[in-house]
Amino acid sequence: MKIWELEKDKDELVALLNEVRFKRKEEVRKEVLEIKKRVEKEKERALIELSKRFDGWDREYSLKLTVEEIRDSLRKVKEEDILLLKRMAQRVRAYHEDKKNDRRLFRRKGLLVEEDYVAIEKLLIYAPGGKASYPSSLIMAAVPALIAGVKEIYVTSPAPKGEVNPYLCAAAEVLGITNVYRVGGAQAIFAFALGLGEIPKVDMIVGPGNAYVEEAKRECFGLVGLDTIAGPSELLILVKEPVFPDLVAKDMLSQAEHDEMALVWLLCRDRRYIEEVISHLSSYSQRAQRKDIIEKVLERNAFFVHYASEERAIETINRIAPEHLEVIGDVNVEKILYPGIIYLGITTPTALGDYYIGTNHILPTGGSGRFLGGLSVETFKRKRVMVKCDLDFILKHGKHAERLAEIEGLECHKEAIRARKERRDEIKDWVSKREPSRTDPKTL
Repeated sequence: MKIWELEKDKDELVALLNEVRFKRKEEVRKEVLEIKKRVEKEKERALIELSKRFDGWDREYSLKLTVEEIRDSLRKVKEEDILLLKRMAQRVRAYHEDKKNDRRLFRRKGLLVEEDYVAIEKLLIYAPGGKASYPSSLIMAAVPALIAGVKEIYVTSPAPKGEVNPYLCAAAEVLGITNVYRVGGAQAIFAFALGLGEIPKVDMIVGPGNAYVEEAKRECFGLVGLDTIAGPSELLILVKEPVFPDLVAKDMLSQAEHDEMALVWLLCRDRRYIEEVISHLSSYSQRAQRKDIIEKVLERNAFFVHYASEERAIETINRIAPEHLEVIGDVNVEKILYPGIIYLGITTPTALGDYYIGTNHILPTGGSGRFLGGLSVETFKRKRVMVKCDLDFILKHGKHAERLAEIEGLECHKEAIRARKERRDEIKDWVSKREPSRTDPKTL
């Protein structure tokens, strides 16, 4: 495994990283577009045939799970595990409940603007279920949506051999979600974005997935809202104080085991320490249950970087914008701007945040942390703005708006404002008879 020298290799390193990120997208885009064409043309038949191809269905299944199927699935889950899922949901709720948005009023003489928030109506949560199944991601997505007030929540997941993972069904039960579907991959994203037969068209799609799901979400942007393009997992560990190389190696493996397209980085000022971590990675990966996936990540998508300048290291991290960042040692984290989330200290592993801290683990990947944040209550709310001006405001400020309209050559804009000034007596009489509240813009 190569060790890069940051001060010498930075540009080459970042270029290679971008190549890894974007090459992955190019490779899957063609196939995703073919899937889109099939879904648009063949509709539900395409979903069945693609499920046979990708998920090994030996016969046709209904796309939506019946109540009986969900109950049968729940019997496969231990009571203590259901209780554990409930506790996780409670922790996520405790963190996100404080993120509610309040009504805001902006007042100036003759002007009142109200901002509040309305929840989206129909939401799809995509829950991975291929190489691994993540009931935790379902909880992470659903809890803030429920807090936000989303009315209709649908869940879909790949169903190998026609069976949805029992723990996903258990998580849905804990959350009170009854609309569970067995369709995965890019075809699931297109189906819910379009609405096909018994599959409803939704307003927003959230949840992590593989590169095919990521590309399908990108293709659907604008037709539906998205949380983020949540691609394969990423973890960068910045080590200033070289301690516990075995624990750092295990943290890297915890993200590498997600998917062979996962990305892991280690930045450290001590080259010998990096070599120790690499040694532990080689040893631990041989004993890992998901050895085949991990070895591909370590071979293709693992970057080990030695740095001398902390300032240069932070500059590089800001440029990379990794999904997860672990910081070990006394680092000026105020200058680190764009990771999806930052975990501080050797006692705060990413894996703990994935499950039981309460912060959300559905986070921006692929560098999109430079302009996006992680999933939150705000994700599921749309700002609503209502404005009320009185006649005095128009008489005082209308001329400025009229001039701006002239500058832009929009005569009708100017006339719409001027006409109210010209008819001010009639308007004043009409308004006085209605006596609307001056504190509530809803009484326009």
